[in-house]
Amino acid sequence: MQAKALIVGGGVMGASIALQLARRCHPYKQPVVLLEKGQMGGGSSGSSGALLRQHYEERAIASVARDSIREYAGFEAKTGRSVGFRRTGVLTIAGPEAPRMMERVRSNIAAQAKIGIRTALLDAAGIRQRIPGIEVHDQAIGAWEPGGGYVDPQLCLREFAALARTYGAATRTGVDIEGLQVSNGRVHGVQTSQGEVRAEQVVIVAGAWSRRLLEPHGVLLPVRVARVEQHFLSLPGETPEAGQESAIPAVNLEDPLEEEAERLRHTEEPLVGAEHPVLIDLEYGYYARPEPLLRRTRICPIVYERGQIFDEPTRDLSISEARAREAREKLCRRLPFYRDQAPAGSQVSWFPLTPDGRAVMGAVPQIEGLFVATGFADHGFKLAPSVGEGMAQLMTGEALSAFDKDYFGLQRFNRPPADEDWSGTLFL
Repeated sequence: MQAKALIVGGGVMGASIALQLARRCHPYKQPVVLLEKGQMGGGSSGSSGALLRQHYEERAIASVARDSIREYAGFEAKTGRSVGFRRTGVLTIAGPEAPRMMERVRSNIAAQAKIGIRTALLDAAGIRQRIPGIEVHDQAIGAWEPGGGYVDPQLCLREFAALARTYGAATRTGVDIEGLQVSNGRVHGVQTSQGEVRAEQVVIVAGAWSRRLLEPHGVLLPVRVARVEQHFLSLPGETPEAGQESAIPAVNLEDPLEEEAERLRHTEEPLVGAEHPVLIDLEYGYYARPEPLLRRTRICPIVYERGQIFDEPTRDLSISEARAREAREKLCRRLPFYRDQAPAGSQVSWFPLTPDGRAVMGAVPQIEGLFVATGFADHGFKLAPSVGEGMAQLMTGEALSAFDKDYFGLQRFNRPPADEDWSGTLFL
């Protein structure tokens, strides 16, 4: 197989890059090929809450999130395809027990206003108005993003990949990448479980597995994974259906005309009373995101500890009853109307991250034609449209406008991080 551009990894970033490259490349003269070792969305993308928000401390990240949410909002009008975009609003709250977080919320809102992000500072009364029944301290504050919300992660992946194929890209699943082919300081392709694939350009979008592909060629890529347990409760007024106790598996997105894709594309349900805005709780350390089509609410921690950091995902999918109980207690303490809701399953997710909390994306300086985009933690869907645009700009020689290549560049790491560097938050 011969490709102009080869993408290694079938998550939301890989699908977005494939889509943007395919739009720019001739389908026969400049073929774009995406390879995935499992199935599309089988990694962190398929288990993501797919939140869309812009409340970041750093302008370089907030601007990418801003442009991405605009792309999601207009995606269906431009393409005729739905990614399940739902504008519920996102409420980020902080209380007086964490004064630094309160100051950070205020400063973030001021900084975001300078780049056109619409966010309002709410007091306790405003928070209670946005989510009736919420319990907050009288001195609590909140950042209210009316334009925020979420997409359906698997539907979004499905449609990005399907649209990429309509532009001529090829997607291949079940293809394990055994190594990069590099000589004379240039990449020439990859060796796979199904043979050699030659390519003028290769972009590695394989999460924490990116390390094992780059390290044999002397490239330091400090990306590890946080093991995060996500728990679900049924929506108020709902009970989980039979079989809903387990996590929803990733789907095979190979066929753009698959009947299930057609069903999801045309499914539109009005907001139900229990579908409150996405809640990001900086005081208790989690986010809550209603999932009305699955009749459940996701509870996901937004902090990770050293003991939860691994070099690569393991096969340990066990669920801690203590963590599940803690997640429930925190949500019910904040939102008492969940107290009588039944459990609706749990799942383990693996989020790739870097020691400084920024993703790595751009050209690999040591090897011509090689690019990387990884380490997005749980921010992949928030940033994917802009990252896809920016990587396609880089790879086709266009002026880069979608992100700051120096801020996200691999060259900022010149030594392996110490163990103590790997801790913090997935969110700010």
